Amino acid sequence: MEFPDVDPALLATLPPVLRAVVKALGFSRAQEWLRDYGGVNVHIPLKKSRALGLQEDELVRLRHVLQPHLDSNNRIWLPKPDKLLAMHRNAAIIGNAHKESIARQAKRYNLSSRQITNIRGKDNGGQLDLFGE
Repeated sequence: MEFPDVDPALLATLPPVLRAVVKALGFSRAQEWLRDYGGVNVHIPLKKSRALGLQEDELVRLRHVLQPHLDSNNRIWLPKPDKLLAMHRNAAIIGNAHKESIARQAKRYNLSSRQITNIRGKDNGGQLDLFGE
């Protein structure tokens, strides 16, 4: 079974169920999928179903990694990923600040330039240095 490439450091910081979903689907696809299914009790079918909007290989990987977390009816409460995924997005923005411009990061993460500036400022104790010292 071939899994998407996901940073192991990212996976290590996530809670178990969210870690499993990101491992099975990849970061971007997990974020999209959990926007629709996060926060609810979901049945993970044995065979492909259009109900979850997953490809067959995605469903197989998801069932495999979620198996320890499923109840006897193959159901699981999926977490809302908003805050956790934002934390990791912000870490990526700060980590790549020296490589990418504010405008490029704003486009990549679908944020405003001001939001990128504020996120980058959190790396400096939450406040930007006005005089560059």
